[in-house]
Amino acid sequence: MAHSSDMEGCVMLALSTFRKSEKAVDAAIEKARKIKKLMVVYVADVNLARYLVGVKYGLFPGLKESCESEMLVQYQYAGRAYVAEVADRANKEGIAVRTNVRTGRFAVVCLDEVQLEKPSLVVTVRSKRPEWVKKFFGSPVDELIAKAGCPVTAI
Repeated sequence: MAHSSDMEGCVMLALSTFRKSEKAVDAAIEKARKIKKLMVVYVADVNLARYLVGVKYGLFPGLKESCESEMLVQYQYAGRAYVAEVADRANKEGIAVRTNVRTGRFAVVCLDEVQLEKPSLVVTVRSKRPEWVKKFFGSPVDELIAKAGCPVTAI
């Protein structure tokens, strides 16, 4: 694995619990073939746990937090496995790969990584959420596009 300082100018593939796509992986690897550097960021998205564990458990104090924590551990585990597959595929093509699996909000984590790694391009996936959810809560991908400071391809 390359060190983070070696990743400047890389292609960054931004994935999450909501955002996984073979098309995005294919596109990122295709772009990274020229540069020979790929940064794969996978976000175990706290929002998914909150959507699924959004119930009050009055009789069971701490159950919501416990369920949410366990879900996020599972998301991280699944994310590490997925990222390992992507990294293996890129490595077989001679592409240096750095991976990072983090828990948090998609746009916040990705923007942190963009600031640290200075990629030349970000490839990501639009989640399939209802339009009203995007209007009410905003779009993390739109936030990434607006603030990344480099081109963002959303598939």
